[in-house]
Amino acid sequence: MIRPGAHGWRAALVAAVLAAGCATAGRDGLDAAQLPADIRPDYAVFARRCSKCHQLARPLGSGIHDDAVWADYVDRMRRQPGSGISRGDTGPILRFLHYYSVSLAGGRGGAAGGAP
Repeated sequence: MIRPGAHGWRAALVAAVLAAGCATAGRDGLDAAQLPADIRPDYAVFARRCSKCHQLARPLGSGIHDDAVWADYVDRMRRQPGSGISRGDTGPILRFLHYYSVSLAGGRGGAAGGAP
């Protein structure tokens, strides 16, 4: 038998877990304001799509610096069920990852840490 109000603590717990998850995701990526204006829209697509399935630290800390490897990686992620990455999203994502690899991570193995 379910007691009256028994679901209240469950709802509060679920809300707290979801809020904690959102807070973690918000700190996970880069500060878009620090990016060049022409890269920000590409970063927005990258952050929105790629954070749906994993932390942004995963690709940012991967150490990948080769555009062909990024293209294969993004294509593989796009084909994952429920990824939400469309063919149209791949261009902006790849432009951001190229910029990141060349300008920010440039030989340092990634600025955000994490594993692929």
